[in-house]
Amino acid sequence: MKISTKKTLIIFVFCLLIGSFLWFQYALCSNIIIKKAAIASLSKEKATLREAISRKYALLIAYKDVVQKVGTFQFSFPTDNVAFFAALEGIMASSSLKIIAINPISRSCADYVTAVRVTCEGDCYELLDAISRMRNSKMIMRLSSLEITEKDKDCVRADILIETIIHRK
Repeated sequence: MKISTKKTLIIFVFCLLIGSFLWFQYALCSNIIIKKAAIASLSKEKATLREAISRKYALLIAYKDVVQKVGTFQFSFPTDNVAFFAALEGIMASSSLKIIAINPISRSCADYVTAVRVTCEGDCYELLDAISRMRNSKMIMRLSSLEITEKDKDCVRADILIETIIHRK
């Protein structure tokens, strides 16, 4: 049984068409699988980025709230050492503490930071009142160190290191 050349050629072309169709389907399916994996990866990245954005947004809201609260708080910086010393003396005097010495401390950290060591005596509760007044003062100051020693039964001696930022115009 002989198959004619024409029939053989038709069968070969038919098999070639089916093979190319199957190869095209395979290439298309593998491309779809790769794209699905990329979509899944991007979905995970999208979820991660949304979570990061929501955290950043929450931090932004908290920051704006703090900025608003700070904006309502009225504070001031001393313009020179004299104003700072006068404010400290006023606080100590209003708390009935006896000021022994107010000595400026030279620091190498920055030109605009001023530090003083205040030595005072008085009742322990008066000292606590003075510290509370410093905290509630409109002038910005930081109590850097505090050393308290007992002088006698009703009196304490305190060495206080206080810092502030001098606002030069």
